[in-house]
Amino acid sequence: MDERLKILAICGSPHKGNTYELLSMLEKSNPEIDFKILMLAELNLEDCVGCYSCINNGEVSCPLQDDRDLIIEEMKNADGTIFASPTYARTISALMKKFVERTSFMAHRPIYFGKYAMTLATCAGFGADLTCKYMTENFTQYGFNFVSSVELMVARKTENETNHNRTQATKAYQKLIRAIRSKEHVEPCLNQLVYFNIFKSISEWNKLKGWADYEFYQDKKDFYYKVKIPFLKNKIAKWISGRVIKKMMVNR
Repeated sequence: MDERLKILAICGSPHKGNTYELLSMLEKSNPEIDFKILMLAELNLEDCVGCYSCINNGEVSCPLQDDRDLIIEEMKNADGTIFASPTYARTISALMKKFVERTSFMAHRPIYFGKYAMTLATCAGFGADLTCKYMTENFTQYGFNFVSSVELMVARKTENETNHNRTQATKAYQKLIRAIRSKEHVEPCLNQLVYFNIFKSISEWNKLKGWADYEFYQDKKDFYYKVKIPFLKNKIAKWISGRVIKKMMVNR
């Protein structure tokens, strides 16, 4: 890790409003940190066409030529990533959803193990919890260790509300920084184990069409990397994934 920490904030807002302002506040709170905000609205992200090429044949086979790989490299180079989105219709923004779709192959072939992350969601009423949950569940499958999450109401813009939001966002951000600096160990969560078993099984019975996944999982036994997994936790994960796989195989 470089002496100067690198934090990347991916902002799913279509404009520089409440979500962006909170990220800017975090940037200024620790000037010694190399903090970069990526506004998805200012990048070229095309609509996913659902061709499945990135999953079956590898991400390089994607027919779209946009800024997807630029963002992927920025996340690789960062020590920590903040996924931030306003809440629209009780979930993430369309821009953030587009980003998830363009990078969803990494749920099959995760690469961000050892990287730390947090979520930040703003809302005018309710649904910020669902927004954070959506981002956490999806990006955890990319390998990120999520150490904090903050859901903020930005409806009234009173002094009390503004101060509260700044305090809560700063607390979550400081928790992220501490985790990075201490290299906090995070044991694979149950969902990661479940998805590992599901995608590994898929890679076996879809190895001709989906050779990219098949090659990725060939040298992996119980998880994406060598780690001691509690016996009972592993058994539960295999049981859950087995039920999911059974449903998937119906009528095939």
